[in-house]
Amino acid sequence: MGSVENSNFHLLASVVIRRSAVVLFVALSSCLFIYLNRVQPSYYIDEAFHIPQVQKYCNGTLFEWDKKITTLPGLYVLSAVLLGPIKQCTILFLRSINLILTFSNLYLTTKILSTKKWAQREENALKKFGVAFTVTIFPPLFFWFFLYYTDVLSINLVLLTFLLHQREHYRVSAYVGGLSVFVRQTNIIWVILLAGERVLMLIEAQTPRSIETLMNRGLHTTPMHAKLLWNNVVHHIRRGKVAFLKFIGEMCFNVRGHITVLVTFLIFVMVNRGIVLGDRNAHVATIHVPQLFYFSIFFAIFAWPYVLPHWRSFLQFIRKHWVLTSLSLALFTTIVHNNTLVHPYLLADNRHYVFYVWNKIMGRYYLAKYLLVPFYGFSIYGLLACLQDLKYLSKILYLVSIGIILVPQLLLEPRYFVIPYILLRLNMTEPKPWQLVLELITTAVINFLQFYIFVTKSFYWTDQEGPQRISW
Repeated sequence: MGSVENSNFHLLASVVIRRSAVVLFVALSSCLFIYLNRVQPSYYIDEAFHIPQVQKYCNGTLFEWDKKITTLPGLYVLSAVLLGPIKQCTILFLRSINLILTFSNLYLTTKILSTKKWAQREENALKKFGVAFTVTIFPPLFFWFFLYYTDVLSINLVLLTFLLHQREHYRVSAYVGGLSVFVRQTNIIWVILLAGERVLMLIEAQTPRSIETLMNRGLHTTPMHAKLLWNNVVHHIRRGKVAFLKFIGEMCFNVRGHITVLVTFLIFVMVNRGIVLGDRNAHVATIHVPQLFYFSIFFAIFAWPYVLPHWRSFLQFIRKHWVLTSLSLALFTTIVHNNTLVHPYLLADNRHYVFYVWNKIMGRYYLAKYLLVPFYGFSIYGLLACLQDLKYLSKILYLVSIGIILVPQLLLEPRYFVIPYILLRLNMTEPKPWQLVLELITTAVINFLQFYIFVTKSFYWTDQEGPQRISW
């Protein structure tokens, strides 16, 4: 009887803590929002393009476009629909949309985590909330909650797309993914990823016992997973051309929503003669492989409580596979030497952290970029280790998708890393309490520092009015 009462007490305490934390988060975020808008009442960097554009929409001017804007007008349309009828398309009200969407991100991440086995146990309710909360206040995302940027709505729609997919609303998920593309074009990759996930699920469903056996033996994270699914495909090929075409047709029918979105996007690309709207010179596609290295370091910094414990197994891997390690080290060094590219913005715009990292360290000292190569190796190893519970082919889908998103980007921009990081974070193994606490502390400290720097460190440009401030 006593143990039951004790269990009920802990569950009640968990509910009280979570609800109190939500109320406190909403209150503190709202206060911080008001304060930061007093500090920065005027346009901040890209807001100088975004806000005048949406104000044109609010005034009914729908066919004038600022060529400096490169993304589709999803955020502007939403803002005009919400604020246009009440004539409140002011800077403060427009920014408040991202404040509300930030609260929505907390809800969505909580629901996505609820589909994980470890998070479905009642005793892990507080842990689940802790993970959702740290993702919501992830510094390179949370920074934009008080400004009018596309980042918050973009991740909001991507999270909703993944949640609907997990709840088996596949067509609706695809169409919401289409809406996310209307905010940021590169989100089409996540729609394609989920189409691939759906196809894998359909193939797995044809051999449920074999998949269950793999899961029970822990082999679903190994190449055995790929081998099993490939054998299934080969089985359909051997049945003859008609049977195989029927199999392909069934797959396509089940991802028809995703295909519709993809075809629509391809039509847009052909009509627009490219993915980017407006000024294409600043966003020229290239091959920039070190972006994957930068992302791995970015991941290791923010997820260090999960990455660092793998250092022993990393050293064991090096000793056991020293030939592969040596070849990888040589390959990484060659890539860094021949493919380190620098966007002009990285050298000129001192309103971003990467400007200082590059100009004070990476670009200043010749050996700096080479000395980071071993850290790239450990960061990539740690990233993969954090995804050890993910199915083998699902892991490949995620990594390939991230590569397609990042490698064509010339500019080193942490904002490009946000969605890949969050999707990987939500697919990581169950955190230990000490890891989650350290992650939360790290996130809180970086948030404090980023807002402190933003408020206290200002400078002036001769060609722009008002103070300039530092951000991601």
